[in-house]
Amino acid sequence: KDRPPGSSSSSSKKPAVVANAALHATTWSVELEALQQRIEARQGQQHQIGKHDILPGELEDDGHHLLNRIVALNKQLCEDPGRRRLPSCAQFRAESAVAASSSKVDASEPGTAGKRLRGGGNVAKALQEHEKQVHHLQDSHRQWEEAFSAKVAAQMRDMCSDLRHRSHGHCRDFLEHDIHVPDHLALQWPPKDARGASPVVVVNRSVLVSARWSGRIPSVGCVALVPQGSQVERWMDSFVDNFRHQHYEGGKSLVLVYHHTDHRAAKLAKERADGVFIKAVYAQDVEFPSTAAARFGMWHARDADIIARWDFEAWHHPERLNMQVRALALAGRPASLLARWTVLNSTGSKNTMEAGAHWDGSLAGEGGWMQKSWHPFLQEGEEGVVGWHALQDVVSVDEPGLLVYDSLRP
Repeated sequence: KDRPPGSSSSSSKKPAVVANAALHATTWSVELEALQQRIEARQGQQHQIGKHDILPGELEDDGHHLLNRIVALNKQLCEDPGRRRLPSCAQFRAESAVAASSSKVDASEPGTAGKRLRGGGNVAKALQEHEKQVHHLQDSHRQWEEAFSAKVAAQMRDMCSDLRHRSHGHCRDFLEHDIHVPDHLALQWPPKDARGASPVVVVNRSVLVSARWSGRIPSVGCVALVPQGSQVERWMDSFVDNFRHQHYEGGKSLVLVYHHTDHRAAKLAKERADGVFIKAVYAQDVEFPSTAAARFGMWHARDADIIARWDFEAWHHPERLNMQVRALALAGRPASLLARWTVLNSTGSKNTMEAGAHWDGSLAGEGGWMQKSWHPFLQEGEEGVVGWHALQDVVSVDEPGLLVYDSLRP
C-alpha cells in the first residue's frame, strides 16, 4: 500500500524501496535507449533535408512527442521516494510547473505549440543536450562495468590462487576463460629464452595460476621407482590414484620401475599398467633404487616433452604438475624444483623443509636437459650434474604443500 506523503519509512521498508528504485532504473534505461534510436532517426531526416533554424512542419509533431516523452520519463523516475530530493528532480519540478502553465496557454490558443517549436530551434537544442547526456551516461556505465569486471576478476584470481580452491569447478571455469591476463603471463612451449639473468628465479602460486597457455601444452612423463617390501601392496592403489587425480592440462604418463627380483612389485605394477597412460618396467641393476634404474624409467618416457621425478613415498598435490610445468614455461628455464616441501612424521605433525633429504625429489625438467643432467640417488661425495645444478638452469616454485613426504610409507 502507498504511504501518505511525508510519512517516515521504517528499516523494514527499505528493501522494497531499493527494489522499486532498481525497477525504475531498468525502465528508464530501456526507454532512454528507445529514445536514442528515435533521436538518431530524426537527426538523419534533418541531415537529408538540410540545416534549418526552423524545423520542417512535418517533423513538428514528432519533436513535440519526444520532448513530452523525456518529461514523462523524468517524472516517472522522480516519483520514486528515494529520488525526489535529487537536484535533477528539483529542477524537473520547476520545469514541469512551467510546462503545465504553458500547456494551459496552448490549450486556449491553438497553434502556440507549433510557433514555439519554430522559434529559435529550441527542440533541436534540447535534443542535442539530451544526446550529450545519453552519451555521457553510456560512457560512465561502460567505464563502471569495466572497472567492476576487473575487480571481480582480481578477487576470483586471488581466491583461485589458493590450491585448496583451484580444483573447484567455478575456479577452473574462471581460469580457463579469464580475459584479464597480461601478455607477460602467456605460456608457450617450447618456452622462450630465460627471462632475465638473475641466478635464482622463484615464482609463487598466484603468478602461476594467473598464467595461461597460448598454443600447445607440453606432455609430461613421470618416473617412479617402486620400493621393495611388503607394505608396497598397501600403498600402491593410493599412489596410482594420486597420479590419476593430477589436474594437469596436457598429456601425462607414469612409468613404474620395479626390481626384476621383486615379484610382488611386478604383479602390482603390471595389474595397473595399460602400456600407455601407465607403464610397468623392470630394472636389472644389483642396487635398487639406483641412478641407472631411474634413468631406465626416463628412457621409457622419452617421448614426453618433460620428465618429472615421482617419488613413491610422497603425496603429490593435484596441482603439482600444473605448477611446475607452468613455472618452466614462464621462466624459460629447463628445470624446476620446489623451494620447500613438507614432511609428515609418525606423530602426524608437519614440518616444512628446504634442505636435506628429498631436496631433489621434486625435480622436473625438459627431456633433453634431464637426459643430460638427471643422476639421482648418488652417494654423498659422488659428484653429479644434478647435485651441482647451475642456478641459472632452475626455476624454484615456493609452495611446500605441493609435495608431502610420509614417513609411514615405504
